[in-house]
Amino acid sequence: MSNLLASGTLSRSCAPVLALTFGALFSAPAQGQSELIFSVDWQGQTTGEPDSFGGLSITDADLLLPVGGPFPTTTTPLDKPGILLPGSFLQAYTACLGHLPGQSCGLELNALSFGRDALLQPNPMYRFRLYFSVDEFAVGEPSATPWGTVFSEAQLNEAAADVFVSNFQGLGPFAPGLTPGANSQVVDGDGRRNNGTAFNRGLGLEEPNLPGSALPDTGSNLDALSMGAPFSPLTDKVYFSLEGGIADPLESAPVQVNSAQIQGFQSGDILVYDPGTGQVSQYASADDLGLDNLGIGTDDVDAIAVVEANGIPGFQRPNALYDWQPGPGGGDLVLFSVRRGSAVIGTPDSLLGLPIVPGDVLIAPFGLGFMGTTPPGIFAAAETLGLHTDRLLGLSDELDALELMGEGEDPFVDCNNNGEEDSKDIANGSSPDDNINGIPDECEDPGHPFCDCKTATNAPCGGNAGLEEGCKNNTGLGGKLVVTGQSSIATDNLIFTSSQLSPNEFGILLMGDGAIPHSPLDNGLRCVHGTSQGFRRLDIQYSGPAGTFTHGPGILGIATSTPHNLIVLSGTTWYFQTWYRDHFSYCTYNSNMTNGWEVTFTP
Repeated sequence: MSNLLASGTLSRSCAPVLALTFGALFSAPAQGQSELIFSVDWQGQTTGEPDSFGGLSITDADLLLPVGGPFPTTTTPLDKPGILLPGSFLQAYTACLGHLPGQSCGLELNALSFGRDALLQPNPMYRFRLYFSVDEFAVGEPSATPWGTVFSEAQLNEAAADVFVSNFQGLGPFAPGLTPGANSQVVDGDGRRNNGTAFNRGLGLEEPNLPGSALPDTGSNLDALSMGAPFSPLTDKVYFSLEGGIADPLESAPVQVNSAQIQGFQSGDILVYDPGTGQVSQYASADDLGLDNLGIGTDDVDAIAVVEANGIPGFQRPNALYDWQPGPGGGDLVLFSVRRGSAVIGTPDSLLGLPIVPGDVLIAPFGLGFMGTTPPGIFAAAETLGLHTDRLLGLSDELDALELMGEGEDPFVDCNNNGEEDSKDIANGSSPDDNINGIPDECEDPGHPFCDCKTATNAPCGGNAGLEEGCKNNTGLGGKLVVTGQSSIATDNLIFTSSQLSPNEFGILLMGDGAIPHSPLDNGLRCVHGTSQGFRRLDIQYSGPAGTFTHGPGILGIATSTPHNLIVLSGTTWYFQTWYRDHFSYCTYNSNMTNGWEVTFTP
């Protein structure tokens, strides 16, 4: 095999530059969110498909980036992810490029970190988020949230390509509690919403992924993850682990190639790739982590979080929990999990004395452990993540990707800038999502403008104005109506702001259940219409020297009460426009209209 595994010097030197170029063009993250980079395993459908940046065949060693864009519809597939950094730093890459899904070829990168995970603090008030993924055999634990969890996604066989988050506060270790921990879906593998399920941003992966031993898998399995500030393939180090040859008791007979051994390492090692030198070296050995106590290559690391805290090359084991603060004498922070089939599973851990399971987040041992060995300790038990666990049998859902993010770090999607994932805000009810589109309603303009005077052919006196403005008034501008708040009838918090009006004049907000084409009315164009029971004039306001006023919140309360008595139901669309006095205008009359605004109300 060694003759087949050519070094591929050209591929290794050029591909990262190409990936960086395409990545910069297609994927710059928006403000208020983090970049998400991931890889997939060799068993799933995404392997072997062309990526979206340059059409290169995706492998199980590539670092992938989702292609940006709006939320898809329930049926439109997303573009495939793009390759940000190809796995050309591995020995097997050249020989394995283009291999098909379900064929192990010695490239399986199954854990990832850029060394920028949160440096956990020894503060009882410290809060952090733990992001993770699971495989197709995970079932999760039921929770109060009906959708958007490991449990709900597993019912659809769609958890393996997703990313979930659990929130923590305080000091570790985090032992199992009386009730299962909670998790929320942050990212959906294919981004396509199923009836009654969460609607989150997608990665362009394939779902569902049915549990079973047949190969290739029916869907994709995200099995390595890193989030945070944008990654530079030319300068940032990559910490990772490679799959070994350990049999998975839930899969068929071993068919995977020992990727770690081909590279000259063990599956319990954490490795680091330095783009400055182009070299892969060992960062932490299996022995450093308390693994391989039953023999070399008997344990397999499959998720990592790394912080090189003390600045000394290589991993220095902490002397105690939180002995990873910067300064002399301290160690480095490394958390990890092990793959199902690892020999350490079932061994009592060195912190809590619990049998280790594949869903536990582990930490290297600090001293002599149990059974005359030095096994790792459990930092966060699988139960605290809402994963299904049976410790007596050494079983749990498998955690196969890991990321730590602390206070002050941007979540993946946080449109309201409250430090929480939008999906979690929606799941716990702190943000409504009445139109069920996965975006907190407070982040969306309710409805949209219509009936401006920019291109109208019948503007009185030729008074065409700007986009989303009414016709020109005595200021030379068009009156502008903008609506903010939520379209929810229950919250009734819409605010209608009329600006660029004639100064020191009175105006009225019009509300109707119908719209008509641009109809000249004095110096402007009227577009709001309605039946006798569906048209009202609401509240007189004064524009003052600034030429602006607002209506609301509480506009529905006014419209539906005496004397207006309108009936506004969820799902109905209403139209709004401001009429205002416009004296001394260059046009003939003494009143004008803003643009209109259309709102479809939600419960």
